[in-house]
Amino acid sequence: MPPVRVFHCDDSSAFRVLVREMLHELGGMEMVGDAATLDEALDELAAAAPDVVLVDLFANDRADELMPLLRGAAPGARMLVYTGMPDSRVPPGADGHVHKSVPFEELHRRIVEAATAS
Repeated sequence: MPPVRVFHCDDSSAFRVLVREMLHELGGMEMVGDAATLDEALDELAAAAPDVVLVDLFANDRADELMPLLRGAAPGARMLVYTGMPDSRVPPGADGHVHKSVPFEELHRRIVEAATAS
């Protein structure tokens, strides 16, 4: 199986680097891009062609549009909300929710599940 192509959206550059390093260490994934803002993500997603988009819940006034906007930029990607927010804050249209408190091995497993879901 080819590596799962992952794009990570999170406003913390340090956290994006940490996730990139941990997923690389666990193997089977290729980080194809990241973004600190929704606008950056929208600009870069189409060219990145990810299988899975990890997205934190950006603090912006377009929260209701988050999933439709991301799906428009990466229509074939699965959307995993990866945030410290509770499940109740997950926007409609997400393919799943992973809380930031889970071990990286669990995040890795959930990304693989999302990428292979039909």
